[in-house]
Amino acid sequence: MRRRLVAIFLKVANLFISRLRAGKRLTKIKAWIANNGIKNRLDMVKKVAEDYKRSVNMRVTDDAEGDDNIYNVKYRF
Repeated sequence: MRRRLVAIFLKVANLFISRLRAGKRLTKIKAWIANNGIKNRLDMVKKVAEDYKRSVNMRVTDDAEGDDNIYNVKYRF
């Protein structure tokens, strides 16, 4: 009985968390669409292509001493 109740709770909790995360993502996407002035499907295709191109063409250096290298980032607590 207890195992079944825990399984039901986990199933519902996971569904709830998934829907919350999807809602937050949808809100961010809608804000991005509004900020970029997208009015139709063609505008969306162009903006997504530009965004993809920008992300692919980001400068990634192999400089071991540079601050841009992710392995050189240090956190202090």
